[in-house]
Amino acid sequence: MVQSGNENPKPLVAIFGAGMMGSGIAQVCLQAGYPVNLYGRSEKKLLEARETIKKNLIRVASKKKTDVPMEPAALEEIAQIQLDLLQIHTDIPSAAEDAAMAIEAVAENLDLKLDIFQTIQKTCPQNCMLITNTSSLKLSQMLPVIQNPALFAGLHFFNPVPVMKLVEVVSTDETSPETTNFLFNFCKEIKKLPVAAKDTPGFIVNRLLIPYLMDSIRMLERGDATKEDIDTAMRFGTSYPMGPIELCDYVGLDVLQSTLKIFRETIPGDARFAPIPLMDKLVAEGKLGRKTKQGFYTY
Repeated sequence: MVQSGNENPKPLVAIFGAGMMGSGIAQVCLQAGYPVNLYGRSEKKLLEARETIKKNLIRVASKKKTDVPMEPAALEEIAQIQLDLLQIHTDIPSAAEDAAMAIEAVAENLDLKLDIFQTIQKTCPQNCMLITNTSSLKLSQMLPVIQNPALFAGLHFFNPVPVMKLVEVVSTDETSPETTNFLFNFCKEIKKLPVAAKDTPGFIVNRLLIPYLMDSIRMLERGDATKEDIDTAMRFGTSYPMGPIELCDYVGLDVLQSTLKIFRETIPGDARFAPIPLMDKLVAEGKLGRKTKQGFYTY
């Protein structure tokens, strides 16, 4: 287990998934003094994630108020102290060893998540909490592979993790009160605002957000308004920081398409989650939003 160097080191957090979500969760844990094992499928991806985390840690350190502006070398030293708590792994069992908490942060694919949890449990301690960061899957779908359901729960972080304050703490009927209480305290330690959510499709935010985003695409598809006017109307009419069409591109149209499919399967017959030809066409063309430089908008 990685030690933090304190007399009472914080427990090891293992994070599975080195994309934007996983590396973001790793960063906020490091900032709070938690040692982290970060798993990714390739060393190249992990090294890129570590470099991104380091740059972000330097940026955070530079924004702290001090009497005298800090030199770049001093900022890098502060970031390096936090980064020293990070270990990278391309092997799930080694990443899971000694972990007090194992957080799955991979794509919204149930089979992939089930496989990761099964592999984690081969080497993690018996009292290790198993946490999913799913945004749309029901936790009950994962329970069949969980050996100790009392220690299983969800922490739904929002992207980008270092910026977004909210975390939905999701409990199943079998999650113990002790696990839920621990997770609420953990969220507060990493400077997040936790809210309690039941194991329902989409929890709180996405259950409300996805229909809103889909309605905005349908409005555009019908020709009721341009994408620019839809976004401007919602930004300045409701004080939202980003319009719904912009937000679709930010989230990723492929992610939204996948989420919509999950909602159709878990809430059958609800017309709000019916396929949208305009979005499906863009995804088929590889126009997924900001990450591909083109979606509803061109970047």
